[in-house]
Amino acid sequence: MCLGSGALLDFAVAPYEGKETGEQALLRKLLYHLRDGDILLGDANFENYFLLALLLQAKADVVFEKNGSRIIDFRKCDQKLGSKDGLFKLKRPVKPEWMSQELYDKMPEDLVIRAVRNKRRIVVTTLLDAEEYPRTEIIALYLKRWHVESDFDVIKTTMKMDMLRCKSPEMVRKEISVNLLVYNMIRALMGKAVVYIGKTPREISFKAAQETLVSFQQTLFGASGDWLEEKIANMLEIIGLHVVGNRPGRSDPRAVKKRPKPHKRLQHPRGQARRLKQYQGKAA
Repeated sequence: MCLGSGALLDFAVAPYEGKETGEQALLRKLLYHLRDGDILLGDANFENYFLLALLLQAKADVVFEKNGSRIIDFRKCDQKLGSKDGLFKLKRPVKPEWMSQELYDKMPEDLVIRAVRNKRRIVVTTLLDAEEYPRTEIIALYLKRWHVESDFDVIKTTMKMDMLRCKSPEMVRKEISVNLLVYNMIRALMGKAVVYIGKTPREISFKAAQETLVSFQQTLFGASGDWLEEKIANMLEIIGLHVVGNRPGRSDPRAVKKRPKPHKRLQHPRGQARRLKQYQGKAA
């Protein structure tokens, strides 16, 4: 995801279980998209030695939350940059299963990382210059990682992708691709709408943009020429009116609000299920 606009840059899919199906494995498939000077924001799941090394080889920098298994003691840092800021040298761990011996031999024997801390978390980064990248700015940048959680919520809830309807793997991939294409189209409209209000794309409501596009759908199909341009301008102006509030440090509990229904799952066609005893309930 692009931090500035919320647009989807690329995605990777895999079977729902088995080896090389986790988030780290999928991210490794996308590393070729990174360019010199890019900064990758991620949670603690991605903070490991070999992923840091691969990203540095791609000339990209990272800002990750510290992995829970890594011990960071600011009293023992290799170079102290502040009371809550320091450089640490990491030694190369043993070869993981997914890595070939050839690739392992190319990995550096040690890495220098920077760790910064606030009251709640420790953030690991490869932005080592404390003068160019102050500790407070590193922390502030990491807190913006929450935007991707909001983007996932939009994709799953607003775009209704929490339940995929296709059955075969090939069709599931097509369903995902088409939905994400529409998602990016709406993000593009939001990017154009901010020109009218002088805001950033992150300050516009995605749901309002989606609903506005749906309401203009039939009008745009029947429009052409100058009238079409006028209707598009009207649509973008309306999208720009729906500004969301600034909610720094926002977090939500990892819990589901909706309660499951006490009914059995329908696993047969309705016509067949009406004749099966397993679906027959007691008469009131």
